[in-house]
Amino acid sequence: MSLRVAAVGDIHSPRYLDLFIKAMSGLPRVDVFLLVGDVVLKGKIEELPKVLDIVERNTNCPIVACFGNEEYEDLHDEIRRLCEGRATFLEEEIYVLQVGDVTLGIVGSKGSLDRPTWWQARNIPNIRKIYAERVKKVADLVSRLKTTYKCLMIHYAPSYCNLEGEKPSAYPELGSKKFEPIIKKSDLDFVVHGHAHKGKAFCEVGDVPVFNVALPATKKITIIDLPLKGETRLDMFFR
Repeated sequence: MSLRVAAVGDIHSPRYLDLFIKAMSGLPRVDVFLLVGDVVLKGKIEELPKVLDIVERNTNCPIVACFGNEEYEDLHDEIRRLCEGRATFLEEEIYVLQVGDVTLGIVGSKGSLDRPTWWQARNIPNIRKIYAERVKKVADLVSRLKTTYKCLMIHYAPSYCNLEGEKPSAYPELGSKKFEPIIKKSDLDFVVHGHAHKGKAFCEVGDVPVFNVALPATKKITIIDLPLKGETRLDMFFR
């Protein structure tokens, strides 16, 4: 049995809500829908029910999400309450989905930056320490996955490989290369990230497929069809 995953990030509702509605049209059957951070614009959490309504009208599957930088830290508890029973937000946590005899383990995290933004450096105490600890937590969680399939869902780019199209000088403020050794040493089946609005959609870190699912970059919902175990990674199909 195979699994079909849908993933999108950076809807920034209401900014790209119309584009999201268009992208959802004709969505095939999926087993899980991943919202990869920045679901709303600048803390506008009243937009979350609108996004979830659209997903639920077009799917019949669990919705799993990670926080982005525009789901502000002080709103995380409120977001979880608002989405209770509809979407599961992960913050350095694991979610396990079972479909028949197949399981998908998802590690969810906002991720880290190699260089904090000016605002972060001025307003978030110990931000570099926070980012370093987050890398360690993600590494530990990935190592604990024992499922049929394994996924890392992370908002900030976990490598610079999908940042082509962005300003190279800004790469350290869009993601962190510190996740690359974690991915290379893992047996992850795939990684999804957002945040790179002008980046490219796909690269590989080691032999692990890494998908940039930021809606402004892809203009679509990324669909990942996972092969039956025993088939090769080359049989993985995405669109």
